[in-house]
Amino acid sequence: MKSGGWSATRYEPARDRAWHLSMLVADGAAAWCAHDVANGEPVAMRWSEGLGALDADDLPAHPRSASFVTLPEWSALVPETALEPGSESDHLRLVHGGLPTGAMRSEPVEALGAVCLYLHDDLAERAVLDRFPSARPVPMQSLMARGALARASDGPVLLLHRGYDRLDAALADQGRILLSNTYPARSSQDCLYFALLAADGMGSQLSGLRTMYCGQSLTGHEQDLLKRYFRDAAPAVAPWEGHSAAPGNAPHEWLALLEQFACVS
Repeated sequence: MKSGGWSATRYEPARDRAWHLSMLVADGAAAWCAHDVANGEPVAMRWSEGLGALDADDLPAHPRSASFVTLPEWSALVPETALEPGSESDHLRLVHGGLPTGAMRSEPVEALGAVCLYLHDDLAERAVLDRFPSARPVPMQSLMARGALARASDGPVLLLHRGYDRLDAALADQGRILLSNTYPARSSQDCLYFALLAADGMGSQLSGLRTMYCGQSLTGHEQDLLKRYFRDAAPAVAPWEGHSAAPGNAPHEWLALLEQFACVS
């Protein structure tokens, strides 16, 4: 990944409490996006290999709020009725096996009647919290579930996020999450296999499924494979009108960054 950035002409980093700051630390890279708090519109972005983007001179000086996602993430959605105090680690180990050291966190997902339990890598979290101590963590699995639900008002949707060596999937239909899972995906064939496995939850209704893909690590070859095997496959975020360069021509790569505002607003 090359370092880069974009900003609207109206973006003023020094404006007090005018912006929400979203941040992403994933796979040896970092990025941030400033959103207009009035409507959530992105007004500036920066990205870089390493953590350089988090030290950029044009970060919002005094954001109204801040949030972040770090990847990889160890997480699980657990029904509220099945969660007993002190059992959080047991639920995560059941899903992931061994766990890294880190702060155990939880976030209610009211639309599902569930709680998202998650762990982030200590070093990745510290990279954000040392700079922005009040930033709110956002679990990727919760973001994916919300994103799938928001896109499924007109029919079933499979939302796929391609990470460095994993595929996050959320399948939603008629206000319900049918599946939310993370799969190991180290090749394009893995990506396609697990996408088809996730879609299998629709059974005979697969023909009416819309598949929406995103993620920084999604390759052109993987996009072609998804379009070949799924009747209706398209980017999860449409290109920004009037923007022919990054990120406007491929904002779907940054869903984990761009959709944080919807989770915290």
